[in-house]
Amino acid sequence: MTVALMSNDKILSTLQRVFADIFEDAEFEFSPNLVREDVKAWDSLGHIRLIAAIEEAFDIRLSIEDIDKLTSVARIAAIVAAKLA
Repeated sequence: MTVALMSNDKILSTLQRVFADIFEDAEFEFSPNLVREDVKAWDSLGHIRLIAAIEEAFDIRLSIEDIDKLTSVARIAAIVAAKLA
């Protein structure tokens, strides 16, 4: 399967691995409804690490406008899906 053909389930599965890697010691339950405020480690440094990991995992580049919108798993998945379309 090429990255461009990723389903929403595959995007969420990949994001779950990214979140687990970036926020490995944080306590949170991964779901599309997860928001930045729910993850204490999702601070400014965590955000930068998350951006880099998302770009690497999906082989995409996020714009400043995209980065400003990375406030929940659902929004991240939508942005990734749009980039891969």
